[in-house]
This record gives sequence, C-alpha cells and structure tokens, in this order.
Amino acid sequence: MDQISNWVKYCLKKIPNKKGIALDLACGRGKHSLFLSSYGYNVLAVDINKEYLDSFNNKLITKKVKDIENIRNWPIDKIKFDVVLVTNFLNRAIFPLIIKSINKGGYLIYETFSEGQQHIGKPSNPDYILQRRELINLCFKIEIIAFEEIHTNNPINNSFKQRIFSINV
Repeated sequence: MDQISNWVKYCLKKIPNKKGIALDLACGRGKHSLFLSSYGYNVLAVDINKEYLDSFNNKLITKKVKDIENIRNWPIDKIKFDVVLVTNFLNRAIFPLIIKSINKGGYLIYETFSEGQQHIGKPSNPDYILQRRELINLCFKIEIIAFEEIHTNNPINNSFKQRIFSINV
C-alpha cells in the first residue's frame, strides 16, 4: 500500500469517536479508504476511475464511480458523513457541496497542493493549486481545528500543500 498521509493519520487520531460513515472523495487507488476502514469506519470511496476502484476491496468499503466535478452528480449519496476526506484534489466549485455533505459534529480532513507547487512539479495548472491561505476561506462555514501551509522537501516527497482539519458545528 502507498504511504498514508501523515496529515490524515494526525487528524484521525484527534477524532474521539471513530465510528460512523466516511467519504473518501477522489479516492484513487483507495489507500485512505482502506486506512479509514481499519479504524472501523464504513467508507464510501468515490472516484471517476473504475480501474482504480477495482484495485482494492474491504467489507467496510462501498465503491462508487462518479464524476464528482460535475455539480449535477451531487449530493454524492442521500446520507451525510461523519468524516469527509479529500487529498490531492481540488475543485472550488464543489467545495460548498463537500461542506454540506458533513454531518453536524462531523469532520473534514483536506490536504491538497498550494502556491509554489507549480515551480517544482505537477500540478502546474492554477485551477488545481490553492492560493495562500485559500483553504481557510473555503472552509469559512465550519470550525477550523488545525491548519497548515507547508513545503515538504525530502527524498520521498517534495510538495507545497495546504491542510485543514475542521468540524461542522
């Protein structure tokens, strides 16, 4: 399995009740879906790529092929989620829909690329790169628990990221 995001690990440790339903949005090959299920969450793993979704399985994971960038495909499901997890994905237009999909008392764990990334690698398209402190502005309707704007530069990872951990109060 690919390496689990340290941010995801940190945030999940801070959640007191690790039960309920989690949404892994733009889940790719499912490393975070599998990680969420290891905590006991029932996970809805959503991605546009069926091949990616077919690459992993777990009895606690339900998979759905869906183009989440298309606003007409929202809500993702008729339920709200106790945890919504998004990594390495950005579409500003659906951000309010992501927030609406979180239960009261539910959490958002979000980590994606930020300003500076375009100088060192992909993505380089500004549509997929957060501006300075932009993630805070996108999450204005929920309470921020933790936020980071970082540059990681080591042999495994060289990236500029913004990370937020929030609760829907």
